[in-house]
Amino acid sequence: MNKPALRWLATGFEYATFLKVLLLLAALAFCVPKANASDLNVMVNESVMLSALNRTELRQIFTGHRQYWSDGTKITVFVLQDNDELHKQFCREILQMFPYQLSRLWDQITYSGQGVTPIRVSSYEELVEALEGTKGAIGYIGSDEIVKLRRVEVNES
Repeated sequence: MNKPALRWLATGFEYATFLKVLLLLAALAFCVPKANASDLNVMVNESVMLSALNRTELRQIFTGHRQYWSDGTKITVFVLQDNDELHKQFCREILQMFPYQLSRLWDQITYSGQGVTPIRVSSYEELVEALEGTKGAIGYIGSDEIVKLRRVEVNES
């Protein structure tokens, strides 16, 4: 006995269940708290009198192509380790490149003698301490709560 109406109903039920699961997954994806670019802040030491950089200038600094501030002070770049989530996010969202691309550029300038790589620190706390204690330092943090650092606005270029 062939009952096409039951087959259609069963297929319709499976489709409806599939849609419900898909909608649930989509809702969960939007509810998971993620750090976004607004949570990332480029910060400089208090000694650096700077309030904004465009993305091109920032990339020049973090890739080692710009090594001095406009007043002649040496730029010291501090970053977290390549596998750190904040570093990955900074590379992707602010510098608009992958961490491995940045590492390759650093290797290139180091081995060619054109510059030095940024100083890699092992923890967030160490990063904040290094930024606060080094004249001419630049780096990034996950919030702007630190008082002893100056926040730098990143403008599109």
